[in-house]
Amino acid sequence: MSDMTYTVADAVKALDEVFPLSTQDGWDNSGLLVGDASDPLKGVLLAVDLTEEVVGEAAELGCNLVVAHHPIMFRGLKRLTGATAEQRAVIKAIKLGISLAAFHTPADKSVEGTSGSVARLLGLSGLSVLAAEDGALCKIVTYVPPASSQAVADAMSAAGAGHVGNYSHCSWAGSGTGQYQAQPGAHPFAGSIGKLHFEAEDRVEAICTRRLARKVREAIVAEHPYEEPAIDVLPLLNSDPTVGYGVVGDLESDLPVADFLEAVKTRLGCQSIRYAGRRHTVRRVAICTGSGAEFIPAAGAAGADAYITADVKYHQMADAAQDVMIVDIGHYESEKITKCVFKGILTRKLANFARYELSREANPIKYY
Repeated sequence: MSDMTYTVADAVKALDEVFPLSTQDGWDNSGLLVGDASDPLKGVLLAVDLTEEVVGEAAELGCNLVVAHHPIMFRGLKRLTGATAEQRAVIKAIKLGISLAAFHTPADKSVEGTSGSVARLLGLSGLSVLAAEDGALCKIVTYVPPASSQAVADAMSAAGAGHVGNYSHCSWAGSGTGQYQAQPGAHPFAGSIGKLHFEAEDRVEAICTRRLARKVREAIVAEHPYEEPAIDVLPLLNSDPTVGYGVVGDLESDLPVADFLEAVKTRLGCQSIRYAGRRHTVRRVAICTGSGAEFIPAAGAAGADAYITADVKYHQMADAAQDVMIVDIGHYESEKITKCVFKGILTRKLANFARYELSREANPIKYY
């Protein structure tokens, strides 16, 4: 397969498979933002921010797609006059034929994304989501003749339903009686046109994520013996332990605080670190890249000795310092790893395409 067989859409899809766009927060603007998805892929530049300078760098390198962590156009653009930096970036991309895409909260809310990658860089193991997302699950229910209930349950599982923690193929079935009356033009599984029919049925149900609900429903329809199977998709308030902000995990052994801070500073390439809290050693560590002050209580509840994040205010650090050591490494420093994360995914999924470049962009925040 040659490079030219890939399109911009292929690159976006490859990232969507790992960081589903359906998991993005309502205020976010991830996905393909500018450009034609059908354009042949010539090269991909990976960045943290979508700026005019990054677009120019992409053109210089012969790349026609920029994938960044931070999106633009959060509030929508009503004019393209070049009056703002955001508008100039969009205008330049359009003029140069460069597509712009971003994967922001989907990458933030996956263990394979930003926080998880920082955790692995620091040597943490046993990773789990720090703040699991509520309302991310649904229950899918259908009614099946007993002879077909296992086949339908298996099809639901194959489509992604019934995964709970370390268990798969989780479902429930109970017996009852269904009724229907086939109308002219129908092809009923059993019974006659125009006559009320009663059929022994199993109620089969399983949990799945909201983003997989359509796929599971399609799997039921494909396997179900009825022409028009009844399918209920019920939203749940349960949290999804696989989706949410931040991660928590453990170091191999206790580290003196000074050694821990030095490891964070060195491995994450930080110019400086702000921290607060009294600890002699650190072993259990929570991480939320970007602005994660709101999850300080979750870090404490998870038993973390230290919580790595960014953009924490003075009083937030002071108030939390009694419960967990707060380590503020800076927003850019915590998220620059996304460039390598995106590159790894694209290299793996578009195996015969080699033109991936990491942007030369620098932290917009300077230290004196």
